[in-house]
Amino acid sequence: MTELGHLDDEGRPCARHGAASLDAILHLAAIGSRVAGFNHDLASKLQGLMMALDEIAELSPADTDIARAAELAHAVSKELNKLLASNRALAKPPVRAPIALTELATHASARSGVTLQGKLPDAQLELPVPLVTHALALVLDAAAGPGRSRMLDVTAQLAGACVELRVTAPILASDANASLALASWVFAREGGQLRCDGECVIVRLPIVT
Repeated sequence: MTELGHLDDEGRPCARHGAASLDAILHLAAIGSRVAGFNHDLASKLQGLMMALDEIAELSPADTDIARAAELAHAVSKELNKLLASNRALAKPPVRAPIALTELATHASARSGVTLQGKLPDAQLELPVPLVTHALALVLDAAAGPGRSRMLDVTAQLAGACVELRVTAPILASDANASLALASWVFAREGGQLRCDGECVIVRLPIVT
């Protein structure tokens, strides 16, 4: 069966972590094919919910338990709307936009629930931000593993026309193969690459010079 994977530090298929089966990738693709329609349906329902909460707030006397509950529910619905907007952006055709490496890393770490430790250089990129953010979040999530202490050491340096981000990951999650294969494909499409040297996952992305 055809397999997809990532490369090691010498540019060969990584033997340390193996490859993801085509079945695993197609399973994720099948789930992804539902995203656009699901986003549309969810946006419609969320809009109705927010309108209902607005009406409850207007009808409720000020400084009552009902008014405070409606205010809290409205704040939560706004956060849900932000998450939905992020997911809808990911499902749209990729469009390149400028972004700083530090900002990209911040978005990816927030998406994956991982805290990054380390100073990053002042590098400017131009890429499809939602898609590459998602790819980097996949890498961080796989590197951090399922434990409670989801903190990762990162370093980065400029290397010619690229920036090289090294994420310490001595023990990758057992189900990381598909995530790394997908992330590797995204980075390669944008002129970068993902490699692994056993101790670190290395992400190279082209910079704006």
